[in-house]
Amino acid sequence: MTQQDVFEFVVRTLEELDIPYMVCGSVAAMAYGEPRLTKDMDIVLALLPDKIAGFHRRFSGAGFYCPPVEVMQEEFRRRGQFNLLHEETGAKIDCIYLGMAEYDVEEFRRRERVAFTERTEAMMARPEDVIIKKLDYHRMGGSEKHLADIRSMLAVSGAEIDLDYIRRWVKELGLEQQWNVVKPA
Repeated sequence: MTQQDVFEFVVRTLEELDIPYMVCGSVAAMAYGEPRLTKDMDIVLALLPDKIAGFHRRFSGAGFYCPPVEVMQEEFRRRGQFNLLHEETGAKIDCIYLGMAEYDVEEFRRRERVAFTERTEAMMARPEDVIIKKLDYHRMGGSEKHLADIRSMLAVSGAEIDLDYIRRWVKELGLEQQWNVVKPA
């Protein structure tokens, strides 16, 4: 089994369990930019408490380390996150509960079904939202990989990216300093 197989399995399983999701982070950046190596996939989940036990059973029974149900319930209450770890491949899935802030809700509402792999489509964050989140991650941690992902996305998909939308949220979220480093001329 490959990392791609694992990621495809996660997407198919979420759809089978009827759990709304959104692939984001580096995997989404690669869909709109250039490929690069990554060992994990970030995914936002609208996983409600009544589906947590079924989620746990399904992934635990399919070769994943999945945290205990009680941990997942606590993370839901605080709108945190947890990890799935595929035991055979070491692939990691960062599962992030959907936040309640205005931007989080807007980003999730805008997600779209796109080609995820050659065999699979998935619900993916829109490129503008991937850029905004990567600006925020750069502000929090300073990692240059986020800026490199943004530059790649702008180079590959720039014509399709809604810069007005980005500028609106950059201003609202206080990300002007980060945006000024990578914004197109």
